[in-house]
Amino acid sequence: MRKLVLRVGLTVILACLLALATVPYWVSAVGIPSELKVFPGMELSLDLQPPLRIWDQAGLEVTGFFNTENLGTSVYRVNLFGWLPLTEVVVDVVPLVRVVPGGQSIGVLLSADGLMIGQLGPVSDVDGVERFPARDAGIQPGDILMSIEGNPLHRPEEVSQLVNSLAQEKKTLEVQVRRNNRVLTLTVQPVKTQQANIFGQSSLTYLLGIFLEDPAAGVGTMSFYDPDTGRFGALGHTITDSRGRPLTIASGSIVEASIDSIRYGTKGSPGEKVGFFHGDQDVLGTIDSNTGFGIFGQLQGAIPAGAVREPIPVAFAYQVRLGPAEIYTVLQGDRVERFAVEIIKVVSQTRPGEKGMIIEVTDERLLRETGGIIQGMSGSPIVQNGMLVGAITHVFVNNPTKGYGSFAEWMVYEAGLGQHLEIPAKQSSSREGFFLHIEKEFKEPMFIKVECSEVGENTWSQEHLFWGSSGQMCMP
Repeated sequence: MRKLVLRVGLTVILACLLALATVPYWVSAVGIPSELKVFPGMELSLDLQPPLRIWDQAGLEVTGFFNTENLGTSVYRVNLFGWLPLTEVVVDVVPLVRVVPGGQSIGVLLSADGLMIGQLGPVSDVDGVERFPARDAGIQPGDILMSIEGNPLHRPEEVSQLVNSLAQEKKTLEVQVRRNNRVLTLTVQPVKTQQANIFGQSSLTYLLGIFLEDPAAGVGTMSFYDPDTGRFGALGHTITDSRGRPLTIASGSIVEASIDSIRYGTKGSPGEKVGFFHGDQDVLGTIDSNTGFGIFGQLQGAIPAGAVREPIPVAFAYQVRLGPAEIYTVLQGDRVERFAVEIIKVVSQTRPGEKGMIIEVTDERLLRETGGIIQGMSGSPIVQNGMLVGAITHVFVNNPTKGYGSFAEWMVYEAGLGQHLEIPAKQSSSREGFFLHIEKEFKEPMFIKVECSEVGENTWSQEHLFWGSSGQMCMP
């Protein structure tokens, strides 16, 4: 009898241990989410069949819809057979967020915190002797030139002005550079040299032997804005320097832009929008945040009309479905138009993450005029079932009809909307690129001067900003 009781007891214990060991399988197989966000009054239920049962915090079984009447967080327990705990489901009832979807083309003007030193070079002095003032001072390519004699730097022309003004009285100049998150103070001796202008006239000037990169400027797309608070989001990517490092933005602005023409995209050769903007006189807003989901800031002026004039709800990530959707973007001038796309893959995300969905362009006119997703479309809003669900981010270089999108939910949080938090003004640690990624393989970004050709080293173009990896990716 004792042996029988012992066997039964061991069998029960083993069964319990087996059940506990298979908890992750049950949770994964049934697809039980760990967290759900809903709007007040929204109907929400989990379609779980016996032996799975749900209990609320008061110990009452939930047989229908969750209670979503009041703002706040509730924790529900999912049990197996009514007694074996499997997992918890957190239900957050949050305010309904409405924004106006964008699609407008915008120019982005940045004043970075310091200037990127792209290369070092020799300087011939007045006697014809070749010197390397920056190299001899310990300056390296990739350093961020922060200041000269305590004067902060934001534009390349400021360096020449300061050096030529100060070097007439001081033999050496104290400069500050940032290298790998460390600020170094170095001493450099400018070299006096003879320089000729475009008219052939010679003059004496002082040089440091450095080649600087101009702070980024380019054309992108507005994703959304909140007419009540004036907060906006655009681009969908971190703005980086030529070495793929996120720029620390001292100040920046968005301005009105107009699209002049379209360069058609084909397999292996992405297309692009050819546009222009007028500069500081048409400022629409200021940039205060550069994150992995784009740039965010505060509007200052009136936004040109888009495809939708009234705010629409922002969808939660889990509400995005496979099927038809629309994107809003500009192909000519400043007129925002709607184009049909298909959401063909949705990535399950309960925390902010990039590349949340894959879309495919199905609109015949868009395919005919652009070939699919092209440079300059980054940030174009994706709308499904009357809700803003995301924004275009990447495009596949070998198939420009397809590309990635990020969830709008994460973007509005970055803008400081939909949460009881202060407006963020953080800089991103993401290594994503600028305006539009064109993706074949996921590699580290770099700027290249040629469009998408194979290149051996990083180069820089002030006229157009491209992004790529071994010639396989590029961006406007």
